[in-house]
Amino acid sequence: MMNKTKGLGILIVATFLYIGWLNPLTSGQMHQILKPALGQGIAYAIKSQLVSYGSMNTAIASGNKNTTTSDKNLPSNALQLSANEKKGIYTWANKEGTNPILNFKQNADNVVQLKNPTDSVHQLIITSAGKRVASSGDIKPGKSGELSFANVNQGETLEYHCLYHPSTMKGTITISS
Repeated sequence: MMNKTKGLGILIVATFLYIGWLNPLTSGQMHQILKPALGQGIAYAIKSQLVSYGSMNTAIASGNKNTTTSDKNLPSNALQLSANEKKGIYTWANKEGTNPILNFKQNADNVVQLKNPTDSVHQLIITSAGKRVASSGDIKPGKSGELSFANVNQGETLEYHCLYHPSTMKGTITISS
């Protein structure tokens, strides 16, 4: 009985994926979800995408700029990240290296400027205790975007990753005063 139920579940998921792949309204999104599956295991990629879409709790601003609560009177702390691709593996990079530690400042408007010179869509996600607290929105190939983040507390643990490439485009964020 269990094998039949599991087989039916796989059939249902495969049917939805096939319909999504053929539907012109969702085919682009479906291709981006499934592209990392080819190199990183389809079950993990699909599961991570479904979990990410189901737990979205941040407001998406227009364009490629997403802002969490930001105070215009705060000084700005500008950081840069660029998507990077080598042999089919995507990472974030800046002058400090690959998947660098980002340093956010307390009492500052922390702005992460993002560049995407690759052929794939990327989206920077910031999490705290495993929950999404900010998102850049999709950054299409050849485009730029930014994410502003002001509410940080010293001692808080923040991490970042790409929505579409979470196992290779990831890092930590430190917070200083």
